[in-house]
Amino acid sequence: MGLFSPRAGGVDVRDRDYVLTGCPVVAQDDLVVLIDVTVRLAVRPPRDGAPALGYDPADQRAVHAVCVLVLRQLGTEVASEELLVGRARVVGAVEQGLALAPVGSGVYASVTHAEVRPHDPDGVRLHHEFRLAGGS
Repeated sequence: MGLFSPRAGGVDVRDRDYVLTGCPVVAQDDLVVLIDVTVRLAVRPPRDGAPALGYDPADQRAVHAVCVLVLRQLGTEVASEELLVGRARVVGAVEQGLALAPVGSGVYASVTHAEVRPHDPDGVRLHHEFRLAGGS
């Protein structure tokens, strides 16, 4: 069973965190920065009272691809110094990209953590994972 598989009692609507660590981004000034983001994915029932669709394991690849693509696209538009001090711009770009992402209806994404740091050739390790929010 996948991470977002339905629970025995129906649809799994537990919040999930998507954690992306060490995403290398080439900034506009050709310097590389590393970006870490944590995105909270929450399933909320539609306002019309219809049941929530829950998570679909196929959405995991879309969330990862959108985050990496948005971060790398942002790098082409912004200098490294601005990325290092402008976390709000990173948060806004990722949230906007995920708002347009091809994920299930009722899945809302918000960035709960963003960090941008200078490139460290010895510490570059791109890693990502999905996990239950709050360790539930």
